[in-house]
Amino acid sequence: MGRQPCCDKLGVKKGPWTSEEDKKLINFILTNGQCCWRAVPKLAGLRRCGKSCRLRWTNYLRPDLKRGLLSEAEEQLVIDLHARLGNRWSKIAARLPGRTDNEIKNHWNTHIKKKLLKMGIDPVTHEPLNKEAEETEASNVELQELNGSLPSSEDTENCSGDESTHLLSICDKIDPSLMNCLWGDDISNPLVDPSWELPCAGINHNMDGFPSWNEDCAWLLDCQDFGVHDFGMDCFNDVGVINNLSTLEMGNKQ
Repeated sequence: MGRQPCCDKLGVKKGPWTSEEDKKLINFILTNGQCCWRAVPKLAGLRRCGKSCRLRWTNYLRPDLKRGLLSEAEEQLVIDLHARLGNRWSKIAARLPGRTDNEIKNHWNTHIKKKLLKMGIDPVTHEPLNKEAEETEASNVELQELNGSLPSSEDTENCSGDESTHLLSICDKIDPSLMNCLWGDDISNPLVDPSWELPCAGINHNMDGFPSWNEDCAWLLDCQDFGVHDFGMDCFNDVGVINNLSTLEMGNKQ
């Protein structure tokens, strides 16, 4: 169900108010006071809508109305109230005696809003207009500083080139035969004597990954009858040392 109309639309006069109608409405309100606005047109002898009577009295005919533009103090009060209440003009008008909500709204749109824009203040948020631009500029400066602290691609290439040059200079000082062996270029001249390879290199390992004692040490039993010369120990060139070693070998065989 919609809201019931304040009055019967048939026979209701519309358009500007005449001076006679204003006098009838003023005399009735001053004599009887404010009452139900739906009943005012019939009691005052007016062919008007109750809402029209209320607006006419509130905005134009009541004796405590202030005429003229808002003063500087009233404008500042409207700005402070608008920052807290927004576009609630009726609540703002309640704080300004003698001013109507419609009058305050019109004055805001025609005067105060333009004045705030000239001062560099957003009339909606009441914040400086250049605040957003300053925040954007600050974020751009931070990004530039961050990009400046990171090494560029050219610096990275120069750094890698210097490291490569230093590595090549070190490699030039190393024996070429050692470098060929390390890089696998020349395997015809190994650095390790093949005679140093132990017999255990080709044996099978158990499940634990370690060679068993019998498989690993069987070759030691085969070498118990070998002499000093069989191991290539040519450093013992002294005749006395060789004789002493031979004597020890003969004693061990007996």
